[in-house]
Amino acid sequence: MNRFFWYLLFLSLLNTNTAVAITPAAQEFTAGNRIKFSTAGHSKSKGLNMVMSYPSSWKAMEGERPNIVQKFVSDAGRGLEMVMIITKNLPLAPGESLSIDELREILSPAQLKEMLPQGATLIGAKSTSIEGVPAGMLEYRLQQERAGISLSMQFVSYIFFSGATMVQLQCGVTIGQSTSIAALSQRMKEFKPLFFLMANSIVLQDKWK
Repeated sequence: MNRFFWYLLFLSLLNTNTAVAITPAAQEFTAGNRIKFSTAGHSKSKGLNMVMSYPSSWKAMEGERPNIVQKFVSDAGRGLEMVMIITKNLPLAPGESLSIDELREILSPAQLKEMLPQGATLIGAKSTSIEGVPAGMLEYRLQQERAGISLSMQFVSYIFFSGATMVQLQCGVTIGQSTSIAALSQRMKEFKPLFFLMANSIVLQDKWK
């Protein structure tokens, strides 16, 4: 996809909400300063063959947990914004797959809400598509404590299926506990355009064979 395509895509997103701030990372992405990451052959990919782009100023890092294929962290790995590729095997028999109708049902707003992490506060859920296949968007807020420090986080997760693998592109922002929910929401609002662009950069390689 060329630079003009990303520019038009970004403008179409901004036109839906003129109050959205254009972050440097989003400008970087649309200017072509981005890196491609492929899940092909990765030990945690569970057969997923996907390519996705991320800003050059972000750092790609291995995920510590079994289902995290890769994580991408802002500010060369020092920032508080992160995108993760998460994969999970479906309990399907060999050669079995979900029909389009089944996928649409699983990714309906009602069913997406059932995927909400424990303790999370739902912000929104809706159906969409990625690479022409059914997908869902789940947005929520979560409070977590790590090493005695309480953090407030907000996520927007793009969820879809590739064969017998459930894929989640989990995009999140983090702030300290003392910061207001309004500030957390504003931070997510600023980074949503970039998360949208990253999700729209996904190419499912096996689909085009």
